Amino acid sequence: MANENFVKVAYIGLRNDDGSFMLNVPLYVKVSELNKDGMTDTQEKMISRITEIMIKRYEKQLSEYFASLKEKN
Repeated sequence: MANENFVKVAYIGLRNDDGSFMLNVPLYVKVSELNKDGMTDTQEKMISRITEIMIKRYEKQLSEYFASLKEKN
């Protein structure tokens, strides 16, 4: 059986019904043919793209959160 390798690329934060954090679930990408960085070039590009998307999403969520705090004050 060949070794399977996975690389963690992001987390999804699950929430309770009241909006409080429940737990963070890691997201992994399976990698097979490894380059010097431990993954294929295609997988490396995909991970970079996923990371970029997740960072933008979290930046938006944080901006919305801080805006809601300002509205409350």
